[in-house]
Amino acid sequence: MSGQSNSDKISRGASIAMIEPVGGHSGMHYYDFGLCRGLLAAGCRVSLYTCDETADPAIPGLGFWPFFRNIYGQRSRWLRGVGYLRGIFTSLRNAVRSGETICHFHVFNDVTPEIVVITMAKLFRRKVVLTVHDVDSLAATVIGKRRVTGWTYGLADRIIVHNSVSMKELTAIGVPLEKIKVIAHGHYLDIRREMPSQLKARRFLGIESSAKILLFFGQIKESKGLDLLIEALPQVAREVPDVLLLIAGRPWKTDFARYDALIDELNMREHCRLHIGFIPDEEVMDYYAAADLVVLPYRRIYQSGVLMMAMTYGRPVVVSDLPGMTEIVTDGMNGYVFTTGTKDELALVLTRALRDETGRGIVSARASKYIRESHDWGHIGHSTAELYKEVLSS
Repeated sequence: MSGQSNSDKISRGASIAMIEPVGGHSGMHYYDFGLCRGLLAAGCRVSLYTCDETADPAIPGLGFWPFFRNIYGQRSRWLRGVGYLRGIFTSLRNAVRSGETICHFHVFNDVTPEIVVITMAKLFRRKVVLTVHDVDSLAATVIGKRRVTGWTYGLADRIIVHNSVSMKELTAIGVPLEKIKVIAHGHYLDIRREMPSQLKARRFLGIESSAKILLFFGQIKESKGLDLLIEALPQVAREVPDVLLLIAGRPWKTDFARYDALIDELNMREHCRLHIGFIPDEEVMDYYAAADLVVLPYRRIYQSGVLMMAMTYGRPVVVSDLPGMTEIVTDGMNGYVFTTGTKDELALVLTRALRDETGRGIVSARASKYIRESHDWGHIGHSTAELYKEVLSS
């Protein structure tokens, strides 16, 4: 492989080490598998390096290496950190042996590990592509942190973001615009099994068939506005007495006790159903199938896998008017939008949507059409493969 020119590598398709340790631990494997399928269809050779909580998807042509072992769970942070570094080193060593010339990493909300990761990849003489999924760290008011983030991302050969708001924040901390490319987040149609009926899903979850269900799904973070949704619930319940808020997911760096106390404070216990904890893959579809609306009252977000999954499953969404949301959702067309942080407006939008079953059906159909046409993994794989070619030829 070392004797090949860049033009030889480009003509035969790029060889990619997709290094993404989160995987099945927190739902990233859906994204990983979709992207890998798209890249394989575009002619790339791809290996996925991920954690041991990710099941082998058995995708034809995909190399699968769960080298990140025991990096989550109850062990000490130090031991988990050592496991993470061992996984990175083992993945890079295997990538070199396999002739994988580009290492594609995925960045979330802590830039610190990426300094080590990118440095190690460069020492192995690999090209580096980053997909920045969650740029919360870029919003820090600490100037030093922003400078470190900008410097770290500047080490990469190219950076992928999912929307223009993320691109603007990257350029604001000094990342050159020519290094950044916007490529959409893909749908989940490739992994979607046959949807159960709403009645069957509600029976499985132990929920009354007559309930009007608002679903809050996924990790429970401060930035996701679950407290705002709970505060809006009494107004909705006065107008729609059979409304039920279904909360499904596990807390992340927050204590669910504060939300639980808020439910009691507002006397909303009978209007809430709590499934707090990890939701197994095989049960995810039941939650979406049971819902009348999927609610994302986020205060800060750049891209949402929950949004993609809800639209994939044909469920109407209610989202806050953050730029990362409104680039996808158009109010009244393929979803519903309310002003970020406004409890009363959220309650009004939820009430109107719950009362309008015909309208929800129309919105759902438009959302399904949009997600198929605008977030297809085949197109995304092709766009990403073109970026790889640019990296190899630079």
